[in-house]
Amino acid sequence: MRVCLLAPGDTLPRWQADALTHLLVNTDAEVTSVVYDEYEADRTTVEAIKRGVELREWAVVATLSDALAGPMPERDRVPLADVVDLEAVPTWSVEPRIVDGWKREIPAAVAEAVADKSDIGLRYAFGFLVGPILTALEHGILSFHHGDLREYRGQPMGFWEFVNGDDEVGITVQLIDETLDAGRVAALKRVPIGDLHTWETVKRRLLSESEDMLTRSVRAVEAGTIREPDSLGNLYTHPKGRPVATFAARNAIGRVREVVGAD
Repeated sequence: MRVCLLAPGDTLPRWQADALTHLLVNTDAEVTSVVYDEYEADRTTVEAIKRGVELREWAVVATLSDALAGPMPERDRVPLADVVDLEAVPTWSVEPRIVDGWKREIPAAVAEAVADKSDIGLRYAFGFLVGPILTALEHGILSFHHGDLREYRGQPMGFWEFVNGDDEVGITVQLIDETLDAGRVAALKRVPIGDLHTWETVKRRLLSESEDMLTRSVRAVEAGTIREPDSLGNLYTHPKGRPVATFAARNAIGRVREVVGAD
């Protein structure tokens, strides 16, 4: 299977690098093209501030939560060149066209060029993709969703399951289409979280449990066992108001429980 990697730049978060490495080591898949997302590389401080204003109280609470949680090794940056022989594959650096204010479209010419060299795409960048890249490659574009599409769609990962007191969170790898988190399922895993007390530990477990998911997904594509989800969950977004307060209280209590447990 020839893979096109849609990358955020010349580094990847460690969890993404680990999942890609697992795929390359355990299957005959190889990365045969790379498309870099210039939009992510060019985002300005002003845009970041505007985004913070849009998220209101959640921006403050999430930032404080991350600060108190400390480093998350799963998100440490790893050079892409440590995983992929970039000198041996063609690369494109693309400024996607923004559609409807937030969706992103890769130019048709790039989609066609990539399809000539690759069979399937892996989306690690470009946000919500639309346009010809979704259908240009023979097997489409794989994308992680840290949630079970049948229950939770949207974002943030693991947040709503944690706030609602669920005992499990799903990890889905889907073949994406132009409907948000409603693609065909290539791989699905249910991850227990009932023993975890903070959202940070939930996120870390989800990221660490993602390592084998690309391998499972590519094998499913090759075997023709991908499937439509039998149902779709509600579409969630970043919280406002009462859910933020519920999260702050639950996470603070959880952090105390972790400290007491450690002692």
